[in-house]
Amino acid sequence: MVEITKNNRRVLNKAIVIGFGRVGQFISQFLVHNGITVLGYDDDQTVFQQKRLANIINNPNFKILNRSQFTVKELNADFTIISPGVSAQSNIIKYLNKNNIPIYDEIDFTQETINRRCQNNQWQPILIAITGTNGKSTATSLLGRMLASAGKDIFWGGNLAPGLPYSVALFQNLKNYYVLEVSSFQLRRIDKFHPQIAILLNITADHLDQHASLSEYQNTKFRIFRNQTTDDYAILNADDKTIMSKIHQLANSQKILFSKQVKTNGAYIKDNIIYYRNENIVRLDRINLLGSQYYDSILAAVTCAKILKVKNSIIANVLQNFSGIEHRLEFVDEIRGVKYINNSMCTNPTAGSATLDAFSQPVILITGGKEKNLDIIPYIRSIIAKAKIAILFGENRHRLASLLKKENYHNYRLANSLKQAVKISHQLALPNDIVLFSPAFASFDLFQNFQERGNAFKEYVYELT
Repeated sequence: MVEITKNNRRVLNKAIVIGFGRVGQFISQFLVHNGITVLGYDDDQTVFQQKRLANIINNPNFKILNRSQFTVKELNADFTIISPGVSAQSNIIKYLNKNNIPIYDEIDFTQETINRRCQNNQWQPILIAITGTNGKSTATSLLGRMLASAGKDIFWGGNLAPGLPYSVALFQNLKNYYVLEVSSFQLRRIDKFHPQIAILLNITADHLDQHASLSEYQNTKFRIFRNQTTDDYAILNADDKTIMSKIHQLANSQKILFSKQVKTNGAYIKDNIIYYRNENIVRLDRINLLGSQYYDSILAAVTCAKILKVKNSIIANVLQNFSGIEHRLEFVDEIRGVKYINNSMCTNPTAGSATLDAFSQPVILITGGKEKNLDIIPYIRSIIAKAKIAILFGENRHRLASLLKKENYHNYRLANSLKQAVKISHQLALPNDIVLFSPAFASFDLFQNFQERGNAFKEYVYELT
């Protein structure tokens, strides 16, 4: 049986799992196979029709909830586990809070379960958690590869997509190292989550449709350090003014800084070389990743790898051979001398500007989507400065067009769909141009997630040939 403790209350019998994406599915599978009754809920009830979920749904310990079952009788569970993307403002969350049903995030539940197994086996793994507005997935993938190349027994994943949710580790043998990408949605719900190494890459405005204010979003990111002790490390971006203004809050952690601008007690850049303290790690021109927007991720991964005694040669080799991950400046194809780049993971205007700054030549930009209550004027200026042509699609395409026109930029086209946007780019592009799909906004206006959006872009590009 699975034991879960919260507020000195031990519960074993019945759980609600909210959100039936990857996280909800793995959590539910783990629970039902350990004899716990699971009530599964998702706003999209069609998710339960997927054939691959039959082994969960047909388990006698599993029951599907719908909206009409938000009653004390039906929701009389011992605890709830929530997937990262579930809004705190959803009706079912409000109902659970009103009725004092304990709510866990997946990462809290998974770590507590793994810790109990570790105690039984006299095992002490190292948990490394990585957050930030931009670059989390790249940092997680880089660090995972560095540790794996060094022969470490490792699990890496978390909020990383594509990748494995942390709950997948519940089905595996215990590891020596766990490297996790964690989001603000997860951090706002953590209780006992305790990484021995916590990394904060950067903080810019994002997800203000889900957080009450920018200050609340910033404070949520800092929750990654809340349970650290003097034996633990906090790896922080010395160039980020918001982070440095709050660093005094970290009274316990050992603070290691990285920087693109100045020498620090971690990794830093000087004369186009990455150093760790006084050690020469690798020249920037040897790194395979495209663009300076990756530097935060690279420096944080190098800093953490060095803390964990990974050899410089291994770190350099990973950086020289890692070409990125899907949907992040991913090369798709070259057609008639035009390169098509998929950057669907770009879901906020700050990342959109940073991506455009990575290119020395003008690009044909495909952009647009669902806004998140963020200031987009700096992104508009980036488009004007860097985009040869901007093709606008998605929910906010007319607003983008209006703002660009107001700034006397007329090199834009409107598209009613992503497929049409790709066709327009193909008609306008000349040899040596780059067509950059970098939406800078959320995907939920037209797609379920950024992966589906990126895959659609690639499919439409392949149809051009």
